[in-house]
Amino acid sequence: MQSSLYIKNVKGKGRGVFSRMSISKNALIEECPLIVLPTEEYGIVSSTHMVDYCFFFNREKEELAIVLGFGSIYNHAVSANAGHQIDKENKVMNFYATTDIKAGEEICINYTGDSGDDSMQWFTDRNIIYRP
Repeated sequence: MQSSLYIKNVKGKGRGVFSRMSISKNALIEECPLIVLPTEEYGIVSSTHMVDYCFFFNREKEELAIVLGFGSIYNHAVSANAGHQIDKENKVMNFYATTDIKAGEEICINYTGDSGDDSMQWFTDRNIIYRP
């Protein structure tokens, strides 16, 4: 699947991830390796723009992870067509289709982790005005 993925600029959002092929609901879109940052680097990273491209690996320990592949480029949508899940043991993040996705359609995740969750906390924490 990854070879069919590509990045394209999306008006008002920046770069986004798309697929040249249709993707069936529940299909694995991408398995992305993670680089887990040590807890002691949390303060440093979260004071930079880099934090916008990280995911929590372990929130309680304040461990962030850089997601390789296209993982850190997926845009947000309240009603996302994709989901993501961390496999801590293998240090990968899996992205999967939650609906059928047409070729050329942007692949979006919900930054809260739950499609339909309309919380804007991720954006307000960063002083970003989100315009769907």
